[in-house]
Amino acid sequence: MQKYPHDLTTEETRVTRRWRLAAVGFYGSLLALIVALSFVPRGDVQLARSDPADHAQGK
Repeated sequence: MQKYPHDLTTEETRVTRRWRLAAVGFYGSLLALIVALSFVPRGDVQLARSDPADHAQGK
């Protein structure tokens, strides 16, 4: 059964606070990594393109 914050003992509050800090730290670091990687330029990517007319003509 769920306990509300005012129902927790001092030890349970301490454990809850540590787990909350660990979860926020973990997911916050993942979010920061995603944001950092979104700003990295990807200039070395080369796209292979073909002219659709070449395929239609059988070339």
